[in-house]
Amino acid sequence: MKKSLLAVVIPAVMLAGCGGGSDSDAGPNPDEQGAATIQVIDGYLSNAEVCVDRNRNQACDAGELLTNRTDAKGQVNLTAADRQYPLIARIIAGETSDNDQPDAVWQDTEFYAEAGSLFLSPFTTMAHLNQQSLSDFAASLNLDASLLAQDYVALAATNPDAEKIHLYARSIMKMLGETLAANNTETQKLQVQGLKTFIQTLANQNVDLGTVDLSVDEQGTVTRAARFTDLAGYLDGRTLYTTFLNTFEYEPRKNIFKNGTLHDPATDFTSDYEVTGLKLKSDLLHTNFLYVDDAVALSFMTPDRGQNASAYNLLSVWSERDVASGDNTYLTAEDFVGQTWYHLRDLASIRDGRAAASKPAFTEIRFGAEGRIEIQPRGEEAFDASWTIVPKNELPNPNNPPYMQIIRIPYGDIALRESLAGAKGMVLQTLFHHQDIVIAKEMMNIRFDEGEVDAASIVLLTRNKALAEAIYQAWQQ
Repeated sequence: MKKSLLAVVIPAVMLAGCGGGSDSDAGPNPDEQGAATIQVIDGYLSNAEVCVDRNRNQACDAGELLTNRTDAKGQVNLTAADRQYPLIARIIAGETSDNDQPDAVWQDTEFYAEAGSLFLSPFTTMAHLNQQSLSDFAASLNLDASLLAQDYVALAATNPDAEKIHLYARSIMKMLGETLAANNTETQKLQVQGLKTFIQTLANQNVDLGTVDLSVDEQGTVTRAARFTDLAGYLDGRTLYTTFLNTFEYEPRKNIFKNGTLHDPATDFTSDYEVTGLKLKSDLLHTNFLYVDDAVALSFMTPDRGQNASAYNLLSVWSERDVASGDNTYLTAEDFVGQTWYHLRDLASIRDGRAAASKPAFTEIRFGAEGRIEIQPRGEEAFDASWTIVPKNELPNPNNPPYMQIIRIPYGDIALRESLAGAKGMVLQTLFHHQDIVIAKEMMNIRFDEGEVDAASIVLLTRNKALAEAIYQAWQQ
């Protein structure tokens, strides 16, 4: 969903209000010499980079990056001399953390603030992109401009207007491009209007805005979910299916979480569980979560360690739906042409079965036009192949749900590669699709010295490179 290029004109320096709230909540202030602590804020964005845009070209160039990254409150020091220049904050997927959520930020984003500003936020960025003052942008949303120039995260606990601003910030953050140039302001205007109407409806219904997470598509349609603030709250009261990426040997598991207990209906076994950060521990399983979204979560699980000490660090998919059984998915060529997808699989599930440790494999797939594709297993030479999406009318029972697409990628005449499971190609049946994550069943014809066998495995594909790299690195530990 990232964005068309936009030439952005730098507007005049925006005025920032300073009223409302106590000194402790107002945020950073300059010292007597003019130096200041500035704050990068959606929630508090720690480990973000900040650049001083001295040549005012809206890019972080050599010599403009501050030595220190932001601290736990999203703050970093700025000299008096550098306060005369605009600022750019770079939120780095997989590295920057947001105190709004316990896992890492999985979105590359850039914020912008005019010279003299003490805050870099989705609001300062959108005002800049639309060539507005911060106060004018606030007025367009019926927000108090003075609160946009304060630490609204700290104020939100006691100030309903600040809580609304915090919800706007969390939601607008998702609309922003990976760079300042990669923003489509016309699309964003539509999204912001949809967001404004939706948030006003929530406010009229007296909904606790601090418990809400909102996403807006490019048509301005808003989707509401429960806000993920801690793993214990995420799990309690939910029934979640766990699917392993070596489903060739493991069956999906149903998990019922209720009042601190975990129940497995397949075995009728119930165990207490405890949560520490992103770690879940019970007598049934141990697992470390890496990525958590209301619709899907990813973790590394250690099932059956008592029975099989070598089976560890199994990449697992969690969802309220049994993704292994399939769900309606509809991806078009536009989701692939010109896109790079990252394909992760466990080779052990195919070659070695249940008794083996995981063997993660990482393949970069670059989709081209006219049915061409470039495939590059990690650490190996890339090669060209072809790809097609099987038309719906050619699938068996296309009108009976679930509708699961099939993507064919024959490799052609290439040498056998262990990194590709010794297969002749990929036949991917899409089981589940959410944003940039696709769970698929890969059906393969594998060639061995003694002949060929058919096999299937659950695999993960994502367009999010930072997430793919983080999964691959954690999987190998």
